[in-house]
Amino acid sequence: FYLLVNVIFKQSQPAILLFLGSAIFPWKWFTTALANASESVRKQEAVMRQIAFPYIVLPFASTFASVANFAFSLVPLVALYAIYPDRLTPWALTIFPVAIVQLLWTIPAVITLSALSVFLRDIANFIPHILRIWFYLSPALFPLSTLREIGSRHPWFDFFVSANPFTWIFTGYRDALYEGKAPDWGPLGILALASIPAILLSIYFFRRVSPLFVKVL
Repeated sequence: FYLLVNVIFKQSQPAILLFLGSAIFPWKWFTTALANASESVRKQEAVMRQIAFPYIVLPFASTFASVANFAFSLVPLVALYAIYPDRLTPWALTIFPVAIVQLLWTIPAVITLSALSVFLRDIANFIPHILRIWFYLSPALFPLSTLREIGSRHPWFDFFVSANPFTWIFTGYRDALYEGKAPDWGPLGILALASIPAILLSIYFFRRVSPLFVKVL
């Protein structure tokens, strides 16, 4: 990614490694959670046939296991401050509320995907490609101002940028870790509230289809 941004696209940023890492590590958490979700139910077929238990604990367990992986990824992220010590401020601690917002959107994505993958087994082959497009259309490799500039010429693109949850999640991480300032709590608060119906709908969908899991598997 450093070569892609710095050399090929020539979009160099100050403290480029921290700039990239503040978005890439959270995104890795999200993609890992979705990758595990596609197998969280399917791989437990034997257990599901032997023991009666609420199947929804499987995607929840997968989700919170991914949180532990993200916690370990903070180690190399924090290590980057050894290269850019001037970027370290007390605002770095505000990544935890931002991470909670990301978790609130990871939960419904994991629950829904874990259920769909039981019936559509090939969906796991498409998810990486969808996520790759999503990543490149988010302010991960480039600042939000660059995407806004493109959006000024293409209104449909600007709408996508504004509606993309990771626009505000990445911006929150970057404000805290890279810019050394408070994240914009307004969009993050709206995202947190909007995640509640998304979580409830995903749980409702999962419970409606879960009685069919054993038959299909």
